[in-house]
Amino acid sequence: MAKKKGNLKWVFLIFIVIEVALVFISSGFNKELEIGIESGKLVFRNVPSHYDLQDKITEDFQRDEFLIKSTRIYLYEIYDFQKFTEYLTNDNPVMSKVFSTFNTAIQKQLRDTASSWNVSLKTELINGLNKKVIGNPEFYEAGFKDHIKGHTTETDFYLSELNKPTRNLTPLDVSRINRIIIEDIIPGSILSRQKILPRIYGSYKAYQICRSLFGETSALGAFYLIRMLLIVDIIFLLLIIFLKKSLSSKPSKGQLIMEMIYNTFDDFVSDTLGRDRLTFTPYIVTIFLFIWISNMVGMIPIPGFMEPTRNINVPLGMGIVVILVVHFTAIRVKGLWGHFEHYLNPIKNPLAALDIVSEFSKVISISFRLFGNILGGAIIIVVVSSLVSYIALPVGLNLFFGIFVGTVQAFVFTMLALTYIGVEISE
Repeated sequence: MAKKKGNLKWVFLIFIVIEVALVFISSGFNKELEIGIESGKLVFRNVPSHYDLQDKITEDFQRDEFLIKSTRIYLYEIYDFQKFTEYLTNDNPVMSKVFSTFNTAIQKQLRDTASSWNVSLKTELINGLNKKVIGNPEFYEAGFKDHIKGHTTETDFYLSELNKPTRNLTPLDVSRINRIIIEDIIPGSILSRQKILPRIYGSYKAYQICRSLFGETSALGAFYLIRMLLIVDIIFLLLIIFLKKSLSSKPSKGQLIMEMIYNTFDDFVSDTLGRDRLTFTPYIVTIFLFIWISNMVGMIPIPGFMEPTRNINVPLGMGIVVILVVHFTAIRVKGLWGHFEHYLNPIKNPLAALDIVSEFSKVISISFRLFGNILGGAIIIVVVSSLVSYIALPVGLNLFFGIFVGTVQAFVFTMLALTYIGVEISE
């Protein structure tokens, strides 16, 4: 046991040293270290960065709002404003057309390299640049392909639409095209690159399908949620297949753990519903494992991974299913009228209206308890991490909200589902 504790101590120390080293490499967070694959090439570079806690929270928890916001260029994304204005006045065919649309005062400021730019003039220039290009499609029609240095599935979609007689481009698409062109024309040492959504971890065509189904203002959140639910389902199925193949008379550790979980909930079902209704045990265990895996999957350090349960649609959907199962079970036990008479007969139950409201409140209560705890924990981890400048990842908080709170909330949700069934049957 002492040896294991010593090994864990060394792992923790090595982890801290690596993080501190990354901080120094990244120049104290004035720059961000990029490691990955881009356009088929290995990328290892330092890029200037702007960190804002509100932007980080919006990016992690309100993806569609962040996407809409990030289609525009902002002042803090320009590292060298003087060189930025020089590029606006060069002979580039796109920028020269943009330049000609600015008002006389802005054109004069741009031509005078010695002129001073105050915040209001800078803001006017940036707003004008965004509006002029977005509002005038001819600026990016001519020579658009020549200005795209690295094609992605997203830019390929835009190129294909621009070549069609009838274009299926939304205002957000046009804004994205504008941003992509300006970034390709102006070097990254002057204007920050767009490391934002929808650079999707997967297929841009899948994102397009989600956008056509759910609308532009919620497509990205829906895409990430569906993606994570599929990942949770795959993990669930792999767990089932692995356990099924490893079943033996001499059980492994995994088999023992699963048998312990099943037997525990089997006892709960027996105590709550009776020994004659142990058929509910698989249903109860499935609820627990699905929520638990959903809560744990957010701890996997892979870009784009998140807990599906921190999206209100998942807990709310599960809450609705739980209440439907409760009433379906009650109908099977007591009959259709025997069950609904309690809600529809004001003579036998003068407070029937309150009981109906109570059923709706059960859905809200069981759903928002799970949603609030998981979302709140994720936000606290982001806030605390920003306060310590990510020098030392708050491992304790991550373990507490990820493992402890995630497990407790899965158990609470499951026991409430079981209790609701027991109350209806006993009545």
